[in-house]
Amino acid sequence: MRLLPFLALASFTCLAAAQPEDEAVKKELKRFQGKWEAVASQGFDGKSPTDVELSLTSLVIEGNKFTLKTGSITVDLYFKIDPTKKIKTIDVYGKDAPDKVLLRGIYEIKGDTRKSCFSEAGKARPDRFRKEKGFMTLEWKRAQ
Repeated sequence: MRLLPFLALASFTCLAAAQPEDEAVKKELKRFQGKWEAVASQGFDGKSPTDVELSLTSLVIEGNKFTLKTGSITVDLYFKIDPTKKIKTIDVYGKDAPDKVLLRGIYEIKGDTRKSCFSEAGKARPDRFRKEKGFMTLEWKRAQ
């Protein structure tokens, strides 16, 4: 099912503990807050969901917790960011294992659009946004 990239991401996220440049993190986290609607995605298998599947997918971010809803499935996730890096980073953790990074990614926020790119579990963090097999890309638009 093409919703699996979202569900995989949902399974793999957690806490933002003490992070580098704490003030920069707090400021950047404010930009993440609110409700987001999926506009584009590509899974690790290189496939993209249908427009209908995308329209059923949303994300609500409060603090460093995000709640992913895809159709009738809802999953709570957690994340940690570092906006001080040249390419901003995001790490996804399991709720009960904040010391174990499950997905390593990069992100950018421009206005009301947020993009992320993740490598498969256990692989090196992407060095750029890649729309190819082995990487998951997500694009979100802030909901009005």
